[in-house]
Amino acid sequence: MKKLITPVAAFFVLAATPVFACDQQEAVDLMVKVSTALGEKAGAAKTEEDSLKVTAANARMNEGGAALSAGDPDKACEIYRAVAKDEGISLE
Repeated sequence: MKKLITPVAAFFVLAATPVFACDQQEAVDLMVKVSTALGEKAGAAKTEEDSLKVTAANARMNEGGAALSAGDPDKACEIYRAVAKDEGISLE
């Protein structure tokens, strides 16, 4: 029975691993890419609504920065990818 439990436990550990796991460098790269695009959006904002949307996105980026500073690049990447998706920013 022990021989079966070990592979099954290993499977569940691997299944729980995030698909988009990333390291510190990837998190920094995402942060730079998304921040740059948000800066461009801020510069192109024509209405107060546009400006407020960019401000809210930047607040979320700050949350990602806090996660990165706390040593959690996976959480930072999750936040940066969500902001990019919500703001229509390509990560390609």
